[in-house]
Amino acid sequence: MDCKSCTAPDTNCPYWMGTFCEVDLANKYKYKKLPQEKSDEVREYYTKNIPDFLSVVQPLYSSAGTLICSSFTRIVVGDYGAFVEFSSEQANKDAFCIAPGQEYRLEKRYKNCKYIWLTISDSSKVKIYYQKHTVTYADYIPGMYYVSVHEVFK
Repeated sequence: MDCKSCTAPDTNCPYWMGTFCEVDLANKYKYKKLPQEKSDEVREYYTKNIPDFLSVVQPLYSSAGTLICSSFTRIVVGDYGAFVEFSSEQANKDAFCIAPGQEYRLEKRYKNCKYIWLTISDSSKVKIYYQKHTVTYADYIPGMYYVSVHEVFK
């Protein structure tokens, strides 16, 4: 996440979620499992704010119009957001590339990285996760792809 660290409400900040900031959560908890009360609060918020068009399984695109996936498996709501999950067969892998500066995640010495950070070579700057390992804060499955529900379009 890239932010000015919005510790106060800022309606112009894409990470401000009405009562909390995704960046502040990540900075404070370092992507560890949130305390149960906070986890319940943010998961309820994320669930209520899933875009309506995602109630139907369909092809999804980046903001620049590039196909991300032909369909998806499910939506996963975790402590740090709601994400569309899709398989290798559903992914438009020909459009994916390693995000600039994230190549190190492929090096052997970083074998414990939880995910590979991918993007698409268009103007969207969409963040696509290829999950390598399980995490405690969401039900992500190794070998699956994930993208924020707020970074996909029909």
